[in-house]
This record gives sequence, C-alpha cells and structure tokens, in this order.
Amino acid sequence: MPFSIRGALAISLLIAGTAAYSRIGFAGGQDNKLPSGEGSEIAAERCLACHGPEPILQQRLPRDKWVGEVDKMVRWGADVPAESKDKLVDYLAKNFAYHPILPPKMPGALPAGDGREVLDQACLSCHGGEPISQQRLSRAQWTGEVDKMIRWGADVPADQKARLLDYLAKNFSNVK
Repeated sequence: MPFSIRGALAISLLIAGTAAYSRIGFAGGQDNKLPSGEGSEIAAERCLACHGPEPILQQRLPRDKWVGEVDKMVRWGADVPAESKDKLVDYLAKNFAYHPILPPKMPGALPAGDGREVLDQACLSCHGGEPISQQRLSRAQWTGEVDKMIRWGADVPADQKARLLDYLAKNFSNVK
C-alpha cells in the first residue's frame, strides 16, 4: 500500500499548493493581470487556480491552438466544465490572439545564426523570447528544457533538435 500513501501525499500537496496560490492572489485577486471581459472569470477561476497569469499572457495563439491548449490543460487536470470551454477559448483567442504582423513581445532581438529559424517556429510560436534570453543554461540543461517543451507540445522536428540546441547553447549558455 505504499503507492496509496504517496498518492494521498501528492494530492494533499497539490491541494495545499492551490490554496496557497489562491491566498496570494492568483485566483482572480489583485495579482490577476488578465484583461477583463466575457470569459475572464472562467480564466481566473479555472486557469489561475494552478498557475499565475504569465503562461497565458506570453502566448499569442490562433483560436484552434487555444482549443488545443485548453484540451491539454483539461487532460492535465484543469477543471473546465464542458459548458464553459467555448467561452474560455473565445476569451483567450480574443485577448491573446496570434497576429502575423505583430510578433510576440520580446525584450530585444534574438541573435541570428544557424538554428534561429527552428527557434522561431518551435519556440516563438507560443511565447516570446524573454524566457529564452533570460536563461543561461549549459547544453545539457537546454536539452532538458527542450525535451520538456516537446512533452508539453512544442513542435520540434527530430532532425532539427540538435540545431536548436546548438543555437541555444551558443547564444544563451552559462558555459563559455
């Protein structure tokens, strides 16, 4: 029965963590940086129960990709009732829409170089360059980050992964 003890402990920690987020304001309180509008209450209640607003604020996706994101979050345990899903997706698509002329917000230009186009397609299609440019990781650490993003749905072609890692390690590494 050790599994059930571990399971109970994991659930207790998850509940405690969610309660802590609610107490510090991520569940729609003062720290909710999401724009108001129809559907914002669903995002605040259902999305911010588990994470802060940053993962939402940094993404610029077309509606069909927001459908995929919401479906993924539901698979991971987000409590989004079926009758609220379309309203939530409409809110996200309206307020955090992909625009081909207006790229995601970035702190400055990311350096050019071999592998940059892989980064543009696989990474910047979901979030801006800030999470990348602020990190200084070894190649092994970048490999872990890229693998995590692939598990989370990033489209990194297997034959392009090494080029992406070379680019990241060359431009955003703590090892010179």
